[in-house]
Amino acid sequence: MRVRLRVEYGGVVAEVVALVNTGYETDVPELLIPIGVAERLGLWPRLPDDTLVETYRTASGLMRVYRVRGARACLAAEGAEPRCVDSYLVVSEYVDEPLISDQLTSRLGIVIEDPAQGLWRLRGESRLRRSEA
Repeated sequence: MRVRLRVEYGGVVAEVVALVNTGYETDVPELLIPIGVAERLGLWPRLPDDTLVETYRTASGLMRVYRVRGARACLAAEGAEPRCVDSYLVVSEYVDEPLISDQLTSRLGIVIEDPAQGLWRLRGESRLRRSEA
């Protein structure tokens, strides 16, 4: 299931469609982004000095990532007020689409109704929404 986000970092804004991934468990809100999105946000190839280089354990094995603080992720759902959350950006050379962590999913108020059918809603709403293409 995918949702549209507006990602802000350092005065630059990029719109992305991101996969909601409850298996991506974190302690704080994170948005895992591929190199192409990092380039659009001005983060790649020159990462900020305070970037943390970390190793994440994934279903496919270990993955080196670059963790950057200071971003803002805003849910851009049709007919809803924008919901924005301060978030880390996690840059990976190994992913091909943005992934939303469980913490970011929760803070954005996303409730998964039917993952196979791509149906979701916002917490407190009854309106069912469809996954982005």
